[in-house]
Amino acid sequence: MAFWQENYAFIKDVYDTRSQKMIEVMDSTEKSISEVLADKIYKSSEFAKVKDNFTNLAKNLEQSEVKDWLESTKETLMGDRDPKARGDEDKKLQELLDRYGALIPKVADTKQVVASLWKSYQYTDELAPHMEWLEEKKVLATRDINSNSAGETEDLIEKQEKVIDQLDKKRKLITELLGKGTKLKDDPKSPAFLAREVANMKNTWDETNNLALDRLTRLKDNLSAWERYENKRNDLTDKLDSADRELSDIKKVYDLAAGPEDHKNRVQNAASIRKNIEEVFKTVSGANDIVQTLLTDEMKAELNEQVDGLKGRMDVNNQIDEKLKMIDAFNNKIKEYEGVLKELEAWLAVGRKRMDDLLNPPAPMEAEERVLNTMELGEDIRKQMELHEGQQKKWNDELCPSQPGEDSQDSKALVGRMDAVFGTLSGLNSESETEAAKFGEDVKYLADFTNSTKKFEPWINKSEAMVKSGLGKPNNLEEAKAMMDDCKKFQEECSTMKKAIDDGIASAQKMTLHDEADKQYASNVKRWTEVNKMAGDWIKRMDSLVEMWTKQAETADKVAAAISAPANSEMKLEDLESHLNSLKQMFIEKQKMMDQMNTIS
Repeated sequence: MAFWQENYAFIKDVYDTRSQKMIEVMDSTEKSISEVLADKIYKSSEFAKVKDNFTNLAKNLEQSEVKDWLESTKETLMGDRDPKARGDEDKKLQELLDRYGALIPKVADTKQVVASLWKSYQYTDELAPHMEWLEEKKVLATRDINSNSAGETEDLIEKQEKVIDQLDKKRKLITELLGKGTKLKDDPKSPAFLAREVANMKNTWDETNNLALDRLTRLKDNLSAWERYENKRNDLTDKLDSADRELSDIKKVYDLAAGPEDHKNRVQNAASIRKNIEEVFKTVSGANDIVQTLLTDEMKAELNEQVDGLKGRMDVNNQIDEKLKMIDAFNNKIKEYEGVLKELEAWLAVGRKRMDDLLNPPAPMEAEERVLNTMELGEDIRKQMELHEGQQKKWNDELCPSQPGEDSQDSKALVGRMDAVFGTLSGLNSESETEAAKFGEDVKYLADFTNSTKKFEPWINKSEAMVKSGLGKPNNLEEAKAMMDDCKKFQEECSTMKKAIDDGIASAQKMTLHDEADKQYASNVKRWTEVNKMAGDWIKRMDSLVEMWTKQAETADKVAAAISAPANSEMKLEDLESHLNSLKQMFIEKQKMMDQMNTIS
């Protein structure tokens, strides 16, 4: 005991030094723990230093010799000290020991964290080169590429398949790495960044594989599109060439039975041609849309120009449709043409017989009757010749062969028949003119009279029927004015027709014999007079009716304005009553006029 008392100052100094050293170790340990648990991601080399520092501090701290020495030395040093000094040392030592006791479990926890972190950092170090490798493959799967041909696409497919093969070879290793990472991140002590790194690795792996497979799929689609484009482009060209030949082969068929049947078959064929061309073009256009994605700008323009050129040639479908419409119209026209030709051929027999009857009458014939029959036959022949001329013009303008291959035997047969009709008509016309010449000028005069009578007969029949049925009653002023215009036109017709029959009788009276013509003219004039008188009466009555109706309308407007706005009207009450009475009287007179419209005066 004397030793401790004699050396108290020295031992106390050692005691204090060791106490301070222990405090410093605990301070360093707590700092090291904060570095371990800091919210940051270290590089593995950095964390190795942090780990080693913490491990050394923890090892020193966990050695209990210093703590035990302090406890035992304090009892010896303070055994003879006064209670106050002894109490202060007890308090200081207890605070130190309490801090030590609280720090030891924290150190133990931190050691587990350090172990987990170190495994995580080792794992991420192991992961890094594989992540870098995956990023390179991802770049290969997403980099811009171009292909201007099927061969170039095949080269790209070969390269892409190599990338996928490399990925497949790496699959087992990556799967094991991900399994290892999943196990590590499931440790409660594992850092949050480990889960992110594992998820990032998995996502990058999945994304790289998907991108690589997607690019391979699109490259295969591109190759397939190239094959479709090249094959179907040639197929479309052949179909368009065939359509051009079909367009050229559509011709007029002059066989009336075969023509409509040929048209029917070609319409069906045209529909099939259009359907096939449009389907193949859709394939070509769709293939072009796919290959366009990898083409260079120059090749994009070139292929688009090819597709546009093919699309332009597809107008042959519309040309075929238009030509078939023309052929359909032709078939109807040639049928009508052949019908008129048959009528002309049938009339030739009738005309021939009439000419023979004039030349060799089967029974005695009056001279005047002979002249009239000759004149009528000549007029009919000329009508048939005019009809033939119209048909010939129709043939020349619309029906004649217009392209090679249409000048068929059927076409020539129709031309021959029409020429035969013209020859026969010309012969009959010559005979008619020869026969008419025997009667001198009487034939011309009688023809003038007959023509005037032919014009007059249908007109007078129609006019008498109109007079008999009456003019009718207009429902309003506009209808009345329209009927007034019609009446004036009717009277003009009366004047024109009177001049026609006057000119006709003037010619007839130059004939040697014109008794029959005089009688006919007198009858015509009598009928005309009655019709013309009614036309004049209608004009007078309609003129009065329109005038009355106009006046009534004007008066009605004044009355209506006065009634609707009396403050703005200058009309007095007695004037209003007078106008109303006038309106009533005008209405009565107007009704009488309409009732008497068709009464013969």
